[in-house]
Amino acid sequence: MTYIIKGMMNDSVLYYFLYDQTMKIMPAQRTGLGTNRVFSMKKNKITIIGLGNIGIEIIKRLSREFEIFCIDLTPDPAEILSTIRKDARFLQGDATSRLVLEEAGVGDSDVVIITTNNEKVNIEVATLLKEHFQIDRIISVGITKQGIERLEELGIEVESLFMAAAIDIRNRLEQYSRAAHAIGLGKDEILEVEVHPDSKLANKPIGALAPIRWKIGLIYRDNNIIIPRKDVRLKPRDRVIILGDPAVLKTVSEILTFNFQQFPMEYGTTAIAYLTGDEDYSFIDEIDYIFSVFPLKRIVFSCSKKAENNPGLLDYIREKDHIKDHDFINSILPPENAIYHAIDETRNEQGLIILSRHTLIDSRKHFVFSIGKKDFLHGISSYSYSPVLLCAGSFPYNRTIVPCTGSINLQHSLETAIEISLSLHNDVSAVLVEPSEYISSDADMALFNEIKKTVNEVSLMYKKSIDTVTLKGNPVKVITNAFNEYNLFINDISGMKRQGFITALLNP
Repeated sequence: MTYIIKGMMNDSVLYYFLYDQTMKIMPAQRTGLGTNRVFSMKKNKITIIGLGNIGIEIIKRLSREFEIFCIDLTPDPAEILSTIRKDARFLQGDATSRLVLEEAGVGDSDVVIITTNNEKVNIEVATLLKEHFQIDRIISVGITKQGIERLEELGIEVESLFMAAAIDIRNRLEQYSRAAHAIGLGKDEILEVEVHPDSKLANKPIGALAPIRWKIGLIYRDNNIIIPRKDVRLKPRDRVIILGDPAVLKTVSEILTFNFQQFPMEYGTTAIAYLTGDEDYSFIDEIDYIFSVFPLKRIVFSCSKKAENNPGLLDYIREKDHIKDHDFINSILPPENAIYHAIDETRNEQGLIILSRHTLIDSRKHFVFSIGKKDFLHGISSYSYSPVLLCAGSFPYNRTIVPCTGSINLQHSLETAIEISLSLHNDVSAVLVEPSEYISSDADMALFNEIKKTVNEVSLMYKKSIDTVTLKGNPVKVITNAFNEYNLFINDISGMKRQGFITALLNP
């Protein structure tokens, strides 16, 4: 995925840093909104075939942010549908007919769910969908072993009716998939949790988690004890012993068990902000806004000599409503080292690093291009293991953009955007660039379809509609242009490495 530094200087940017993939940062200049840009936004469309008990229950549980279209052979469910979901559309017809499916516009669906109680019908509909329509995701209810096998042969996601019931009963009895059980001294310093299949930590290597204020003690898997090494991956249904700071463990257990948690509590409760002394009062206003929407408890300001000698700025901080619990650390060190020092002084309790654009300007004045900025951000990310927010006065964050130009760590970026939206109650848009029909390869098109599928899966998983924005043209240019319409940009930059002067010039 390409990250555009200069194109983002008029937007607030949330940087996420992981350490297992290579990522380049390319400088690009902001340009105006081009007239040749194709820009389409829509809600995620879900088509449900069969409005029996299962179909109705699914509709009751789906977020109202989804566009829902229903097909059933009889007109009877239409009245029930109107009482539980007035905005849902209904078509009476035989879904085993290709003409009916075309009339319903299933080709525009992000997901099709087949829920009839007739397995032969389910298989026939699934076959039609696979042969004549390009749909990112098809899910069907399976009843018999033979029927499930046939659906799986078609490449359909199958939900076994009886297996789902059995798992639900098991979870009611054991409550492992939603609850964390305290052991030890009873102060919630040691918890045993079961990894939910939809947890964003499932199938991730322990080394990529980079825990600071918590640790994984043991993993129980299939009646075996697994020692948690860096290369060991957490698997769904693993029972995991975690230990550490109770405030952090609560959030970690919620992530593992797939309960929603408030950003950025999984990292810490303290924010660290660096003041160069060149910031105006709007930077402090943005920090005050951040504290009004996120559950941060404390902020530490690392102050340069110039900031220390700016009493008006410091007095303005003291007057703000939402940052009452604050401390100042004066430092004559360069910005990067000053932030390291603040992290050490807060005993690694940081949950968010907040920077102004002046920090990037001041950090490496003597470097050309973006070499110094890359080194600076790499140093902060690798030392803090927490998200970095670059403020640019674009608050309130009403609209969030997540660029989707690669599949690596895309799910993590989307999940982060959704977690943030829980506090902001804002809109989340996934921006994709459609490959050119003239020069793109089959691999390019396969990647594009994989990205669309990931967006749909995350949207369904979290019951949060993600607006899909499809652009055409040069990816760097059209995505940069799209930034004008958003307040907050979220990207997962992985494996960013410090480089020598010549290497950085060759790989901007």
